[in-house]
Amino acid sequence: MVDRILEFLKNRYFIGAVVAIVVGLGINSFLAYSKEKANEVEFKKFQEVNETLALDPELEPKLDKLDLNFESLGYEVITKTVLAKKSIDENDFQNAITLFKDIYVKISSSNIAKSSKEVLLEQYSENIVRLHMELDDFENGDIFIKENMIHTARFHDVAGDFYKYFGEDDEANIQYDKALSFDMDESQKNLINLKRPIK
Repeated sequence: MVDRILEFLKNRYFIGAVVAIVVGLGINSFLAYSKEKANEVEFKKFQEVNETLALDPELEPKLDKLDLNFESLGYEVITKTVLAKKSIDENDFQNAITLFKDIYVKISSSNIAKSSKEVLLEQYSENIVRLHMELDDFENGDIFIKENMIHTARFHDVAGDFYKYFGEDDEANIQYDKALSFDMDESQKNLINLKRPIK
């Protein structure tokens, strides 16, 4: 019996299988270690950017001064959102819109869950449209709305505000009508109707 066990253990298929398992475990351990180290590097970079902002509250955040390229979408979105908010606080709307548009593109092409992606895109698109209003930039705002149409009540409401702001009353009313086509309570409907341009 012992001889058979020893013979089986000496079998080249058994040895090959054991070697394959050991190599597989080794590769798996190495990949897990590499991923952990990569996350540490990302987190450290994230901390450095935030420390830079905390140390100098008057710092005007400029894209060319800080390394904002992260492997992790989460760190990049948080960092760029904070910088965009800081830019808005400092009335640097051009920098803010650049950051928001970059985030919007990254989220659009990401593989995050559909429901999360839709919520994030709606939020960032609203910020982008409102910043086009702040910059009095009808042309680029109009292009953005048409190329990134999100069919939600909130998006159409904001698009209506955009077109009303630039005196495009017919288009504003079209957008407000689209917003009203969604299920909402009467108070929300009344607020949208109150914003309509007078014909």
